[in-house]
Amino acid sequence: MFVVDASVFSSVLVKDEFYDRARNFLRRYFSTNLVTLDFALIEVANVLWKHTFVLKRIPLEVFTKLVDSIEPLIRSSTSRIYESRTILRKALVNSIELGITVYDSLYVTLALDLGYKLATFDTKLVEILESKGLRIAVVP
Repeated sequence: MFVVDASVFSSVLVKDEFYDRARNFLRRYFSTNLVTLDFALIEVANVLWKHTFVLKRIPLEVFTKLVDSIEPLIRSSTSRIYESRTILRKALVNSIELGITVYDSLYVTLALDLGYKLATFDTKLVEILESKGLRIAVVP
């Protein structure tokens, strides 16, 4: 079982360098073995904005179509989407203790609470967690 962070969903949506790995991971563990946070929707939307507005990788007409794909992608890939607010306090404490952002800590906290692995393309986060003795994060 995995908590999937926004980096995995984003790679599928914007077709970045991790696209094939992300797509294969989501297909392999499809629905019943994957969960995420409601916050992932916002993070994926922000990545789409960045690839369109800042990086100019995605044309505006494609952007408009992709916006409508965010929620279906995440909902169809996961068995459950947890509410961030229910673990926010604990995630904030964990962010200070682990030296990671609150954004990352939300996913880490959910994974720890559920006893799941965290699927992420954030190798820096994986390294930080491992340096703290937490071998819970995997790069798909």
